[in-house]
Amino acid sequence: MNKRTLLLTLPAILLVISMLLSACGENANSGEASEIEIKFPSIWVAKDSKAATFAQIVKAFNEQNQGKIKVVVEEIPDYGAYKDKIRTNITTGTTPDIFSFDNPADGELYYKSGNLADLTPYLDEQWKSTFLDHAFDNATYDGKVYSIPFEFGVTPVLYNSKLFKQAGITGFPKTYNELFAAFDKLKAAGIAPATQMTGGDGWVSMLWYSQLLSAIGGPDVYKHGLDDPAFVQAAEVLKKLFDYTTGDAVGLDNAGGHFLNQQTAVLLNGPWFIGRIKKEGIDHLYDSVEVAPAPVYEGGKGQPGQYIGFTQASLAVGKQKDKKKEEAIVKFLKYLTSPDNVKKISLDSGSLFVIKYEVTKDDKVERLQTGMKKGMEAAPYIIPHFRASVSPAVGAEFPQALSGLVLGKYTPEQFVEQLKQAESK
Repeated sequence: MNKRTLLLTLPAILLVISMLLSACGENANSGEASEIEIKFPSIWVAKDSKAATFAQIVKAFNEQNQGKIKVVVEEIPDYGAYKDKIRTNITTGTTPDIFSFDNPADGELYYKSGNLADLTPYLDEQWKSTFLDHAFDNATYDGKVYSIPFEFGVTPVLYNSKLFKQAGITGFPKTYNELFAAFDKLKAAGIAPATQMTGGDGWVSMLWYSQLLSAIGGPDVYKHGLDDPAFVQAAEVLKKLFDYTTGDAVGLDNAGGHFLNQQTAVLLNGPWFIGRIKKEGIDHLYDSVEVAPAPVYEGGKGQPGQYIGFTQASLAVGKQKDKKKEEAIVKFLKYLTSPDNVKKISLDSGSLFVIKYEVTKDDKVERLQTGMKKGMEAAPYIIPHFRASVSPAVGAEFPQALSGLVLGKYTPEQFVEQLKQAESK
């Protein structure tokens, strides 16, 4: 190559380099060229009754938004581990793009953290109209909406009618005196009457305590705090209930295993458990399970048919620096909470939601879910469970204090005192 050829080609070379650099810059600065990734740690995986349909919804959304938005689910099947992760993320300022929580007390702490996105600007009338009335009453803080209510939970009695018939019992008892008489018959027939547990968060036994508090103290029991005599009285009855459970109840953290294997006749749980009965229960277990309200307490302030109900899951968004990413997350939120998708999850899992959807004559509405819904609609009142009505510290202390109560370390009065001490810390 001579000098003249070099001079002729050098401008062309420089032009090519300039064009390449320009193209790189455009790709780097163009939001359209990069896919927005949304990280979603979720409990709705593995054996959760909503897992299959939830996975299908995420997949469909990703396919519809291929190359633009992608939701990446981090599977955390252990409930305790999930709660610990979210709390740690919130306190350390590493809040996930989207996550769920179930405890209103936790929600208030999260709202105060300053690490959640304000969803008020996105909650237009069209989106809000798809939710039940008053759904957002507990989703606001300082006049702003920081979470989207999603799943609604009620926790009536689930009982095995086949085991009841074996023990000569017809129907579920209406009062606690009748309940203990029925439990004596079950025990005499070699059947463990009811699941109890002190492991993990003590979920099932916490629900029994909640039902007792409602039956003894009535709908206003939490207004007086832990000083209400109902808390001690309910602890006395709860301790007695542990005489009618399995030998491994102290320390047990598998809420449903015994019931699913027909080793206990009664379980307190919610609509989300219906899917597990269908998929994990022993042969024909589902055909034997019935729904009933918890008993009334003789001399108590509660009314027949009382229900424990609460927002089982709310969805929140971590505060975003990138406005486009925030909008992408909200787009997925609207997709997930759309009536059509909620209907799919509800009909498949049996779970109840705060989003309205139409049921047609062709829809296969789940039998147990229908029973829970009818009971909820007929209830004289619905109040939240114990853990949702006290501080997180008291809720965390409950299983430890309960173990002490059951093992004889604490009297019912001392059990309540342990809860009070946790509240004062």
